[in-house]
Amino acid sequence: MWLFTTYGFLSVVQHNSMPEHFQIKSRVADPLRELWPDHEIEVIDWADYRFRITIEKSVALPVLLEVMGSVDYTSFKGACGQDSRYHLTLSKVWNIMYSYQSEMESLI
Repeated sequence: MWLFTTYGFLSVVQHNSMPEHFQIKSRVADPLRELWPDHEIEVIDWADYRFRITIEKSVALPVLLEVMGSVDYTSFKGACGQDSRYHLTLSKVWNIMYSYQSEMESLI
């Protein structure tokens, strides 16, 4: 699952050999550091997601629910405006998904 948060972009997947764990990956370390400061971040130079943590689902889920529960903005991109590079990236993703929506509507 991809998650775009005000902290950054995360990919949350089932750990490949530990069924009770997620592997939470990111393109940059900041969101992992912010959300799970007590967990060691693994850095894999050759991986598409260079930064990742392995974390028990029971530990990760309350943090993710808190992030969702703390939404107090009416514009997600607007809430991410303090980091201009992240905001620009979000705008590009928004445009791609808007194009997808338009293409899908044309099929109806």
